[in-house]
Amino acid sequence: MKYLAIFSILILVSTAYAQTPFRDTAGLTENGIEWCEENYQLYKILENDFFEHHSHSIESRLCGNLYNDDLWTYSGPDRYQKLIEQSRIYYGLEIQESLEEAKEGKVDTKPVNIEELPQQIEQQQVELENKLKEQETEEQVKVEESVIPKSSESKGGGCLIATAVYGSEMAPQVQLLREIRDNQLMNTDSGVSFMTGFNRFYYSFSPYIADMQRENPVFKEAVKIGITPLLSSLSIMSYAESESQVIGYGIGIILMNIGMYFVLPVMLIFKIKNYFSL
Repeated sequence: MKYLAIFSILILVSTAYAQTPFRDTAGLTENGIEWCEENYQLYKILENDFFEHHSHSIESRLCGNLYNDDLWTYSGPDRYQKLIEQSRIYYGLEIQESLEEAKEGKVDTKPVNIEELPQQIEQQQVELENKLKEQETEEQVKVEESVIPKSSESKGGGCLIATAVYGSEMAPQVQLLREIRDNQLMNTDSGVSFMTGFNRFYYSFSPYIADMQRENPVFKEAVKIGITPLLSSLSIMSYAESESQVIGYGIGIILMNIGMYFVLPVMLIFKIKNYFSL
């Protein structure tokens, strides 16, 4: 009597869910996962007769695969999404098995035997993960493109901070930066790699600095004083003519600027501190 009551309730629930889409062209939807959950107790009662009860439908076989998957007992907040992704793997395996059995004149009536297909499952899992990673990478690129101005991606783009300091893209200092970028850095593989990473970093904050300079003349002069040593050191890059020279000069300029902007101020602070402590 107990099993009959459970059976009757599950039949009603199954009928209700059958009226809503619970499978797309690649696997189960969220409704499909809910349908599997509602039918889980029925599966435990009927076992293999569960599939016959559902006319050996691919939906019931997908649920059967999930029931026997360790992921079914997973309780994380992303459980539904993981089960949906896993159902896509089983869907591919079900289609493959059905095609193979059809050649032998058999009808696919039970879920795939996952113990006999570990390599196929692993391969499809890898393919699915790679696809998800590609989607994440594409989304990240779109975010970065929305942050980096289009002008910064072409050779015609200028330095926003230097342009705001000197008032024009035609200022000699700004043209110097553009020439070093176009004639030295962009003509070498290491230079292109450097500029790609630098642009993503630089254009994440430079528009705000440039706006502050336009609004605050005092801040603008402070920035001008601050970047003058940097511009002077960068002029050395105009002598670089090969890949090795670009790398060598670049490392030298980086070390020089570390010394000017960090080491020297620290040394001066210590000297002043020692002077007043005497």
